Amino acid sequence: MSSFKSASPILAKAYDTALLDLDGVVYIGDDAVQGVIGALNQAHDDFGMTLTCVTNNASRSPQRVAQHLRELGLAVTSEDVVTSAQAGAAELAKLIPQGSNVFVLGSKDLAREVELVGLNPSHDVSLTYDAMIQGYWPDMPFRMLEFAASVLQTGVLWVATNMDMTIPTPTGVAPGNGTIVTALGETVNRTPTLVAGKPQVPLMQQSIDRTNAKRPLVIGDRLDTDIHGANNVGIDSLLVLSGVTTIEEILTAPIELRPTYLAWDASAVLAEQNGTETTDHVTTCGGWKVANGDLLGQGDGLDAVAAIAVAHWNDDISLDLGLQALSGIGLEVR
Repeated sequence: MSSFKSASPILAKAYDTALLDLDGVVYIGDDAVQGVIGALNQAHDDFGMTLTCVTNNASRSPQRVAQHLRELGLAVTSEDVVTSAQAGAAELAKLIPQGSNVFVLGSKDLAREVELVGLNPSHDVSLTYDAMIQGYWPDMPFRMLEFAASVLQTGVLWVATNMDMTIPTPTGVAPGNGTIVTALGETVNRTPTLVAGKPQVPLMQQSIDRTNAKRPLVIGDRLDTDIHGANNVGIDSLLVLSGVTTIEEILTAPIELRPTYLAWDASAVLAEQNGTETTDHVTTCGGWKVANGDLLGQGDGLDAVAAIAVAHWNDDISLDLGLQALSGIGLEVR
């Protein structure tokens, strides 16, 4: 049993820091999610909300990420960007001696983060390696993957920057780093020694520590990384539907994957949030009510989703009836 949080004032007033996922939240591919950039800048300018960009994508440096964001109009610098590459390299440096050889199954920017923590990153197939780090790398040669398998079979430490199974693109979802990590694991019959990115604690904690946030709010589009990561460190979260998560996935989410708030996109930082209330097996949110297995009322369809979700989590409506009700008001549930 669980529910979304009670009604909240404007989120940018209630929280001092937005821990922003990027893919599917701020941008998709090279393009900004419509309406989000201006809203985030306003949250910072009008309410003092710190904008910290927290990404599981390890293929680009903080400098390149910040440059892309500035080109889109978001007022941030490289100091406002925390990547899973940074978190992975930092964790690796705790596990092996300075100067150790690290095979980098990833981009040049990932290799640079490894170098910055005092380790020796390389793709050289003639070296003997003390560890391997793996991050999203869209241009990865297959032969590099083959060599990575041989490195892992020597038993070295294996750090994965993240386990995202998919990544949003302008044409739909594409395989993420987690798919390649899983494929390698199946090949060599082992799992990574450590995963640095969301939902694991290292990246989330590094982001909180860097900003000295007192009331941080995670804003993400994924239940399994962003929302789970927020719950793992005990902070509130806003799930946005501009990325990969479907309404059906919200309804079927186990308690550790349930968000505090729900929104169509991250411009909701400027809005007050309707909460859900349940009394005598009747759940309400905004202008909607779920009672005796029926959805009644009118208003924002997202309030209907919240009401149905909480009613389903409380066993007051079946999944099939909930999905049918939401489809009936014109929502795409899958």
